[in-house]
Amino acid sequence: MREGKAKGSELVIYPDGTLYHIDLKRADNIPPSIFLVGAAERVDSFAKAFDSVFFQHRNSVRPEFYTVAGVYKDIPMAAISTGIGPDNIEIVMNELHALFEYDHQKSEWINVLPRVNIIRVGTCGASLKEIPAGAFAISRYSIGLDNLGAYYPAVKRDATAKKIEDEFLKTIVGKTNPFSYVSPASADVIAALEKSAKDAGEEDPMLISGITTTSPGFFAPEGRKIGRLKTAFSLEQFVALIQKFEAEGLKIINHEMETSILFRLCNEILGYRAGAICVVLDNLSSDEFIDAGFAKERIGKCVKVALGAMVKLT
Repeated sequence: MREGKAKGSELVIYPDGTLYHIDLKRADNIPPSIFLVGAAERVDSFAKAFDSVFFQHRNSVRPEFYTVAGVYKDIPMAAISTGIGPDNIEIVMNELHALFEYDHQKSEWINVLPRVNIIRVGTCGASLKEIPAGAFAISRYSIGLDNLGAYYPAVKRDATAKKIEDEFLKTIVGKTNPFSYVSPASADVIAALEKSAKDAGEEDPMLISGITTTSPGFFAPEGRKIGRLKTAFSLEQFVALIQKFEAEGLKIINHEMETSILFRLCNEILGYRAGAICVVLDNLSSDEFIDAGFAKERIGKCVKVALGAMVKLT
């Protein structure tokens, strides 16, 4: 445990400036070019790819929060694991916001907007039959099947996001959760990820972009009915919706559990640039699941693509 009493119940921070969950402080000099990953072992994949590492720390009480900072092609970068779910992303983004913009010694927020770039690198599922396991999915928009967006009204609204949201709320999933919301990725991050992936030799159908759905749970929000647990809609209904849904020329390409609130907080409120790239591990329509060896290979390459994109952003 940290020495000294944490102050405040709104922003819990220790006397040395350490933030309660991510266990980081401004003196750690975490770079504002950050990769967010769910699994802690993926942080080590970035650490191995960095040319050098100057900081490494894991919260011993909450081990899902693990940070490594290093240098890649002369650019300081960091990788942070968040654990699973939009709730964890909400915690990490609030505390990163404080890490970069709150002066704990003066107990005040600074007025200088930092240039923060965030790329989520993860894994996901798909439902469109034409998307193979192992494909790289780049998010242009995210549909939050969680309700966190309702607690964070967007400061700047994207017109296309609003149109996608209006269409989605007409569906069976949207009617089940009328608090579903849509947020955009940063256009700069999308362009950097696509360019880096193409430079690495990726092309259709192994490189796709479109809309991502973010679930607050693994099972029922995507129609998976397990045993005696009843769900609001079936897997068949969910897959049918995904295969049919199209708005503003975009289709739903993948499903995961973190991107929605990341885009809402970064791109619509804080003015940070955030995007996401995920490796497709399974396809709900074909019941396909990726081979472990191929998954490791593709995740490794996805890390390299993300590194290349971050270089282009800085």
